[in-house]
This record gives sequence, structure tokens and C-alpha cells, in this order.
Amino acid sequence: MAASRLVSFAKKIIKPNSPTPLSLGRYNLSLSDQVMLPGYMPIAAFYPFPSKKPLQISNILEKSLSKVLSSYYPFAGRLRDNTFVDCNDMGAKFMTVKYDCPMSEVVNLPDTGPEYLPFPKGIPWGRTPDEESLLLVQLSHFNCGGLAVSANLSHKIADGCTLCNFISDWASIARDHNVNIPSPQMIGSSIFSPTTNIIHTDAMVDDIDNIPLSTKRYIFSNSKLEMLKTQVTSETGVQNPTRLEVLSALIYKCATTAARANSRSFKPSVLTLAVNLRPILDPPLPTRAMGNIFSIIQVATMSEDEMTIARVVRELRKAKDKLKKEDHVKENKLVSIWSKWASMANKFEFYRSSSVCNYPLNNLDFGWGKPNRVTIPVIGIRNSFIFMDNQSGDGIEAIVSLPEKHVTQFENSKELLQFASPIPNLN
Repeated sequence: MAASRLVSFAKKIIKPNSPTPLSLGRYNLSLSDQVMLPGYMPIAAFYPFPSKKPLQISNILEKSLSKVLSSYYPFAGRLRDNTFVDCNDMGAKFMTVKYDCPMSEVVNLPDTGPEYLPFPKGIPWGRTPDEESLLLVQLSHFNCGGLAVSANLSHKIADGCTLCNFISDWASIARDHNVNIPSPQMIGSSIFSPTTNIIHTDAMVDDIDNIPLSTKRYIFSNSKLEMLKTQVTSETGVQNPTRLEVLSALIYKCATTAARANSRSFKPSVLTLAVNLRPILDPPLPTRAMGNIFSIIQVATMSEDEMTIARVVRELRKAKDKLKKEDHVKENKLVSIWSKWASMANKFEFYRSSSVCNYPLNNLDFGWGKPNRVTIPVIGIRNSFIFMDNQSGDGIEAIVSLPEKHVTQFENSKELLQFASPIPNLN
């Protein structure tokens, strides 16, 4: 996708529609926020036949963004010293672009090349610069009449749960400007007390790679998922394995098998799985608690003999059961995990699994209908698997990013294709 496809570009700053009170002018980061890498989490929704005209769409998005920022006011502020957000209402960046290419060209090849058109250049998962907006939005118009709405939110102040809540609330206000949405609960720093002795995040493991990567998408239907879960249960005795457990183990095994076929040797590997802590804490936190409120479980695989789906699922379940018994408030595991990863980076190959299943992302109706695709690009992050609910509701979509040299072996895996169907192009 070449930059020459760009026809026009406009940029605005959208501020909250009501000033943030001085008493709320400082939003303290939690310890979990402090240890996060300062990257942008991206999400984009594609709409092939919007029922409104481009100018109407821009006005609706700008006004609704301004209103939702009054509730999510830290998103309109600026980060200070990895300690707090100055809630100064400097605003979020809103870009409107037009491209001389059809939307299908982007939807069909959504993560290829150095530029991913629905996002500002270099932004997906890129670092949050000082004095830069913590929230970047882009409205992309294509010559076929389709459009994309993307949001990029700094991981320093939010996790995937918060991002999904935010964009869902924004869509709700866009549909009905008078709707009342529950306010996000900004209690992270009262749960995970911040520190002045935090390890500087720039010294930690940086997930952004420079090697050539390729992204593939697969559908795992509900019937295939049940087959996989039944197989795992019979081999492990683990009762009611989750969809995320069995899919993470399957893709992890197929990805490491592909890597081993190319290198002719097995490198010790670690599968990591992000876990939402909100329902696990005692007492549980509401879904609308804002910030980075998650932890990570991991399974190390030291030899080729250990690389079985059954073993990985069994170890994931053990790690998850242990996680539920830990005191996450007293001892925040993310700090030790980041530090441990930094020391392991050269000895292990890391594979990262995360999920936004069960969030209503496929219903993101801003007032011109539901999207025909929602995606979270994994640009620059190798060995990553992101799981989303399938657009039709029948199963899960997996977005898999691997080094290019491993992809052919991976996508021809018989074990993978026993359960997965490559996603065909949309027209």
C-alpha cells in the first residue's frame, strides 16, 4: 500500500466537551501502568456501505469523541515522568484521510507493508512520544465509498479491556448523543500503589521487531473448537478447557514446529497468556475499572518432547489456578515478570497470546451500521496470537503474526488445518 494512494489529509485536536475540574487534574498511574511499555494499542473497524455522507460522519465522530472524552478525561491529557497524567484537556488527535484505493484492498491485506492505511503512519504498537496525544483516532475514506474508524490508545494508561470499553462507549454516544454511559472507574492506583523506584520501561524487553513478519488470519468454528476441547480433555483429564487455552496451545505448537523446521533445532520457548485480573481480585473489580489491570501466565518448553498440546494446556491450567490464589494487590507480578523477561530474552523464544473475545466489538455501530470486519493489527510483534469473536458469531478468529520465513511451514501444518480455516478475502 503506497503513500501515493493518499489523496487528502486533515488533522484536528478534539478536546472534552466540558472542562475537566481542577480537582481531577492529576491522574496517577498505578504500578501496573508504570511497568507497561509506552506503545499504542490499535483497533480498526471497517464499514463497506455507510448510510451517511462523509461530512455527516466526520461531525458525528468528532462530537461524540468530544463527549466521551469528558468521561475518559485522562485520554485527553499528557503523560508526565511515568508517574501521572496531566489531565489538561490538551485533547486527542483526530485525523481524516482519503485514499485512492478500494477498502477491500486494505481489508484483504490488512497488516502488510510498512504502512497500514487505517492508522497514522508508524503508530500501531509504536511508542508514545513525550507530549504526544495518548489517544489518536483516524477516519479513513476509500474511493469505493467504504470507510474505516481506528483508535490508538496508549498502553501506559489502559489495557485491552479499557480500550474495548472506550470504543464501545464512543460508538454508543455516536448513535445517540443523549445516551448516558456509566463512567469508567479510575481506581487503578488505589489498588496497585505506584512507586518512585520503578525500573525504567525503556530498559525492558521491547516487543517491536525489525525482521520481516507476516500476518495470517484463521477461523475456528464452534464445532471445531468443541472437537479440539474434547481431544484435549481425553488426553489430559483437564475438565472444561477454555477456548483460549486450547487455541493458544495449538497455535503455539504449530508455530514452534514451523520455527524448528527452518532452523533444524529446537530453541527453548515460552508461551505467555494475558489474563484479566478484574474478576479474579478479591473483591472483584468492575469491568469498567480503567487501567492496566491484568497479569500474565506463562509456560516454558525446554525440549521438543515437551511440546504437546496436552502438556501446554495442562500447564496453562495449573498456572491459571495458581494465579487465582495469589495476592495480586500485595505483590504485583507484572514487575517481576517484565524483569524476568529482560534476562531471558536471548535464551528463549517468546510467543504471546491475548484475547478480546466476549467484548461487543463486532457491534460497533457509530450510526451507519455494524462493521464487516474489526481487526487489531500485530504489526512489528512477532510470534503473537490475538483472538477475537468471529464476525458471524460462529467461533473465534485468530490473528497470527510470525516471521516470514516460518509462515509457509506454519500455514501448511496439518494439525492446524484440522481445526482452522484460513479467512478468505472480503469483497
